[in-house]
Amino acid sequence: MNYVLKIVENKLSPEAYQNFKLWFTNSGLQSFKDELESLVRDENWTELEDAFYTHIRIGTGGIRGRLGIGPNRINSRTIGEAAQGLSGFIEDFGEEARKKGIVVSREVRKYSEDFATLCCEVFAANGIKSYLFDGIRSTPEVSFAVRYLKAIAGVQITASHNPRTDNGFKFFWSDGGQVVPPLDEKVMQLVLNVKEIKRLKFEEAQSRDLVEIIDEKIDDAYFEKLRELSLVKTRSARIAFSPIHSVGTTNALPILQKEGFDTSVVQEQALPDEDFPTAYGDFINPEFEQVLDMTINLGEKTDSDIAICTDPDACRIGAAFKTNLDSNKLVPLTGNEIGAAMIYFILSLLKKQGKLHKNNLVIETYVTTSLISDITKDFEIKIVDDTLVGFKWIGQIVEHLQNQEDFIFAFEESLGYLRGNFIRDKDAAIAALTLGEMVSWLKDQSKTITDYLNEIYEKYGYYRNVLFQNEAQGKEGFENIVKLFKALRADPPKEIGGFKVLRIIDKLDEKLRPPDKYIAGITGDQITFILSEDERTKFTARPSGTQPQFKYYIQHYGEVENNLSGIKKEIDKEEKEIEKSFFEYQDKILGKEIIGHRFASSW
Repeated sequence: MNYVLKIVENKLSPEAYQNFKLWFTNSGLQSFKDELESLVRDENWTELEDAFYTHIRIGTGGIRGRLGIGPNRINSRTIGEAAQGLSGFIEDFGEEARKKGIVVSREVRKYSEDFATLCCEVFAANGIKSYLFDGIRSTPEVSFAVRYLKAIAGVQITASHNPRTDNGFKFFWSDGGQVVPPLDEKVMQLVLNVKEIKRLKFEEAQSRDLVEIIDEKIDDAYFEKLRELSLVKTRSARIAFSPIHSVGTTNALPILQKEGFDTSVVQEQALPDEDFPTAYGDFINPEFEQVLDMTINLGEKTDSDIAICTDPDACRIGAAFKTNLDSNKLVPLTGNEIGAAMIYFILSLLKKQGKLHKNNLVIETYVTTSLISDITKDFEIKIVDDTLVGFKWIGQIVEHLQNQEDFIFAFEESLGYLRGNFIRDKDAAIAALTLGEMVSWLKDQSKTITDYLNEIYEKYGYYRNVLFQNEAQGKEGFENIVKLFKALRADPPKEIGGFKVLRIIDKLDEKLRPPDKYIAGITGDQITFILSEDERTKFTARPSGTQPQFKYYIQHYGEVENNLSGIKKEIDKEEKEIEKSFFEYQDKILGKEIIGHRFASSW
């Protein structure tokens, strides 16, 4: 043992060595010892350094990351710590909170069933009842179940749209939303401070009535609420669908079928499979157009009007559409484009039906297209358009409304959509139903979604929204993020792409806003460079809260003035210059190019 530690001490950083030593010598972690010795024998120092130099990042929604050994990976130890920390948090709310119990569910990723069982055992050992779903379910249904069962919390074993190498632990509080300040800080500290993970064997927990299996009764109640969201009766749209080997078959597909849409399923991706064998590399996030390829191929073969793909936990939805009714070609649209069409459709129908009033509310994150705000204000209803990224903020706003039925629609550009007052998270089933109805309604008028978007641009002006996801893997990646964001604050660019920086909005330094009727003040590591007087042209940078990435959001705007085609070309060209200019700044700061992925309109 001493020999192994001596070798490792000379190969790892001091912080990584201390964590390795703890895992190697702690009697409670001996199940990992053989794997640790194997990594040392293979001299896999890069993996060991990254796995041990820090503890996996704990966010307000839980933990998410690569499967593997070490404190910076997802494994039975880090999942157990999360469950034990949540147990400690609930303990402060007394015996009644423990009796209310925790809803536990999972998607299909590796070890998900084992991790869900582990969570139930930890909760039981801490005197907390679990309501365990009898199989895989979507993340939004967990949010629904927490509210429906009046549980104190909910846990979903998922890594959402992260690569297939990952898994995680996401939890909801009693309102079905994620924990927000000031309670989130306490949860984080409790998880970090876990020394002992209590466990009661699953069978014994069941015998003591500390685990209850739940089934289709919850599903039936969930689908009943989904069907209440229908806005039109037409079902003319033909739909191609893929759950990409995961739980979209438990929410998005059933609602399309129950509502009578002609829906074809990609058979190669229809069955649950923890290996995601048809994945585009390791990516299973429908923001990537390549992830939609098989669904698009099926859609074009079946002359479908729309191709829909859900992410692994079925909270997000990617889609491709016909842009010409005389062709079977399907074109992917961005989350911003889909969301803009959806909100215009929703508000138009509600207004026509006499169901819109001045207290109605739409919510979007600050990095989502400002077109949503323009549309909402034109319909003379309320909007909150400056939240940080994350549905936890959106859920909090809805929860604190004087009348929660005033809430109409929430949206974030990364394919997350929410309607209704029965969950507090984005939901692919809600999005699928709304898109199916919108495309049907447009088809009946001999229109496509792109015709609809062009009408919207003619009315409100043309927005070009582009997202970059820049990879920042491992310790070096984390150091690059720190270096870049330090430079953005200490020596920010004065000009980007020929546009003078008029103002900088730094959410990290901004004073907390006083509480108002919508939301308490928030801050976060997000910095925006305003490039136009009307603030419609801007560049925002932020590190991801769920993946080893940092992200750039570019928005450029132009008034159409009866020349949409010409303005599109001009704005798109100028946006490219903004991209080029900022990447030159970035490369100068970091001393090298960073691998990234660009997400932008392709029609």
